[in-house]
Amino acid sequence: MKIKIVLAFAVLQILTFQLLSGQRNATSENCGLPDSEPYLTGELFTPALPVDPTTYFNSEWLSGDIYLSNGEVVRSKLIKYNGLLDELFWQEPKSKNIIKLDKEAILQFHFLNFKGDTSVYFRKIKVKQNIIADSSEVFGEVIYNGRLSLFVLHTFIIERRELVYMNGIPYQKDIYAEEPIYFFSWTNNKTFITKLLNRNSLYPISPANKDKINIFLKANKPLKFINNSYLIRLTQFLSTIVDQ
Repeated sequence: MKIKIVLAFAVLQILTFQLLSGQRNATSENCGLPDSEPYLTGELFTPALPVDPTTYFNSEWLSGDIYLSNGEVVRSKLIKYNGLLDELFWQEPKSKNIIKLDKEAILQFHFLNFKGDTSVYFRKIKVKQNIIADSSEVFGEVIYNGRLSLFVLHTFIIERRELVYMNGIPYQKDIYAEEPIYFFSWTNNKTFITKLLNRNSLYPISPANKDKINIFLKANKPLKFINNSYLIRLTQFLSTIVDQ
């Protein structure tokens, strides 16, 4: 009986030594490696029907930095943003799988070079649920940061519907048109939201300054398409006439 107990104890000591030795080796190897980059969380994106390519902010995969809600930054990942879905997608480099990233984990993201522009940022902001259905946090393009800030929500509406065939099966395809929403925000969290930037839509932001708004709009008529340069001038002007 004693011999059996001694043998069992000896085996237990050998196993314990090997286990501890393995743990020390693993810890030593990890210490020699640089810190791993933060993880991106999400799910494999496999839509039942193809997503209309016109609803993407960037039609091609672009390199970008992703700022996480926990303060970490994931650098230089191939990303795409879809305004219709209000989702950010990442192309996994090895498998080329498309991952829909968890919006809750993202604070903002930055396209390193969007058509030559290195200053394109999107930030997650809170909006009223009646502005965009079933959502209180959306990604808005940062146009101007200041006492009065401006974000553009790249939303879409259904312009018309067409009958198309996929693999011989007919289905109804929605044709979308972009309908941006302009989201003005003050440092005291007061907000003003509009889909248009004409006189009637801007009067409510400062009813006592209708004349000044008229003068600005007459002197600063936008081109055929409203660009960011015009939006910045408009926001800077409004910040001078609106009290917080």
